[in-house]
Parts: sequence; C-alpha cells; structure tokens
Amino acid sequence: MLTHVVTHGGYHRGEIGRILMQIGIAPPWDTFAVHLHHAEPSRRLQVRERVGA
Repeated sequence: MLTHVVTHGGYHRGEIGRILMQIGIAPPWDTFAVHLHHAEPSRRLQVRERVGA
C-alpha cells in the first residue's frame, strides 16, 4: 500500500504527458534532477569546482 501511495503521482504525470503528446504539445521536463537544477544551482557549481571543469 505504501508503494502505491509513493508511486501513484508518477502514474498521473505519465498519463498527462501521454495526453500532451497526443495533442501535439511537448511535455515539460519533470524530473528530480531538473528540480534540483532550478532549486539549488549552487550545488551544480560546487561539483564543477571539485571535478575541475
């Protein structure tokens, strides 16, 4: 039951993405990595500094 609660929203996001594709609209990026990219850009910069990029 807990797994269902955790994954249920993903099912709906997938369905909305499918519907958008059917009507010719590209679905937006909806990933945790994109969220972090927008919410905490400083973390991305710290990784680049450690790698030496």
